[in-house]
Amino acid sequence: MKKRKRIYFLLFLTTIWFGILLYKLVDIQLISTKSYGPINVDLLENSVEQRSHQMLLSSGRGTILDRNGEVLTSKASYDIVVSPTSEGQQVGKRVSQILNLSANKLEKLIKNLDKPTYLSELLTIEIDQNQYEQLKELDKEGFYAVERSKYEDPIIAQHLLGIVRDNPSLYKDRYGQENLLNKSMPVGISGLEKAFDSFLISKEQEKLLFHVDAKGQPMFGFDLLFSGYDNDFYPLKIKTTIDSVLQMKAENLMDDYKMQKGGLVLLDIQSRDLLAMVSRPTINKENPYMQNSVENQMLTRHFPGSVFKTVVAAAAIEQNVIDTQRMFNCSVKIHGDEPDPRDLGELNFAESFAQSCNRTFAVLGTELLAEDEKLFDQYADKLGLIGHAGWTGDIFKYDAFKQFPEEQKGVIWGEESHRSDQNFIRQTSIGQKDVKVTPLAVANMMATIANNGIKKEVRVAERILYNNGATMAAFSQEEDSTNQITPKTATRLRELMQLVTEVGTGKYLNGLSIAGKSGTAETGNNQFNNYWFAGFFPYENPKYAMVVVDIEQSAPSSNIYNVYREMVKYIYEKEN
Repeated sequence: MKKRKRIYFLLFLTTIWFGILLYKLVDIQLISTKSYGPINVDLLENSVEQRSHQMLLSSGRGTILDRNGEVLTSKASYDIVVSPTSEGQQVGKRVSQILNLSANKLEKLIKNLDKPTYLSELLTIEIDQNQYEQLKELDKEGFYAVERSKYEDPIIAQHLLGIVRDNPSLYKDRYGQENLLNKSMPVGISGLEKAFDSFLISKEQEKLLFHVDAKGQPMFGFDLLFSGYDNDFYPLKIKTTIDSVLQMKAENLMDDYKMQKGGLVLLDIQSRDLLAMVSRPTINKENPYMQNSVENQMLTRHFPGSVFKTVVAAAAIEQNVIDTQRMFNCSVKIHGDEPDPRDLGELNFAESFAQSCNRTFAVLGTELLAEDEKLFDQYADKLGLIGHAGWTGDIFKYDAFKQFPEEQKGVIWGEESHRSDQNFIRQTSIGQKDVKVTPLAVANMMATIANNGIKKEVRVAERILYNNGATMAAFSQEEDSTNQITPKTATRLRELMQLVTEVGTGKYLNGLSIAGKSGTAETGNNQFNNYWFAGFFPYENPKYAMVVVDIEQSAPSSNIYNVYREMVKYIYEKEN
């Protein structure tokens, strides 16, 4: 009796064990094939990897386009997959004819292969579209003409577009999980690649697959299979407002005039679209964070110097404190107790703006803030100089999405007590002490003035596209009508800025219908200054706002006017 119970018990345990085993088999084979175990292993993909060889066509990451739809962030190329088969050796002569290669050299390379390989990995070669079309028409086993997409750091607009790198810890921090695919999964670490990373990041790699034997040789001939996105929607594309031609010209000018640190910002005034943005120094590709080379200087705060006088002028005009007959002693420094080396003599308000007289604006700033200590803040805000100048809003499932997440806010005061200190007020009035603003914000201020005081945010991305070109989401532009200068004030500021280039500090730009404001700022280090010119053009019908800035320059002068002049001339020539 006891023996029979033991047998029943053993049969019961055996049945339970077989049941568990059967469930596991069903789970592996049928239920959890795409997501097995606590780390969600893709069993199907792993099994394919064990019995097949893979050749990567694309990482599957989305791309960034310029305003005309040209790809900016990855290099599309044509290539040939060459197989170590006898058919592959025989066809070498025809392939070599199409590619203008030595047939003997190509055949020797193929004979020495032990696995299918891209021809570009064997030879330094570029295949054009015409050659690619001819190669596709050849119906031979042993080679396969393909289109590849390879990520490369951008050639132009490095800081704006940004770069991607393999960074598992950043991937986990950003998306709350590890890279379960256990493959290369690059993430954006700067620029638009970082801002739009959640849209661009790869969901699936695009690969060519073929079965191999134990030695890695192709089985069943050379029958290639495609693995990747199985729809027309992904990967996504970000269509920007960048004009690649203008961007390239701006890059070349910065290099031609050896601008070591600084950059250029070019905006379309009406749309407030970013057309070009250059930042120097260039990114250190091997170590982007060395000396912070990855930082976009056009989104970073800098001392603006006399460019800030535009804010003081706007406040003075709207507060009706301007007396056209009033003269200011511009032969003394801001405190009025020391002679100024420039010795400009007695100047009225308009002449003071054109010649950038520090004493005039120190006096006006002190008088304005005696009435309201927050006037500078109010008018800097009206002109879009503080806060974020870049586009911010709700898009898709993201609230308060920022197109320029790396953009720093402008600041005017270091401490609240400085608003009531006349020494600090005088220095602040000429864009010194604690005043720091970004070149992007300064360019937007110029666009606001040129556009009759209408405030808008700067947009660099126009829309997010599906892979088939359909729109997934669009970034609309809206006017900020809550806090603006009046059209009359904007008109008066434009007139003052025209004087700057006609008879003032920017007269080197005379003759090109440019209006604007120059600035030279001390940086706290006696050996270095920031040199600015910010303006708009053409004066009668403004279309463009532009800033050129040379940061922490040790020379007594700068090439900002040369860069500005050449860029404006190029734009005029391009339009005509």
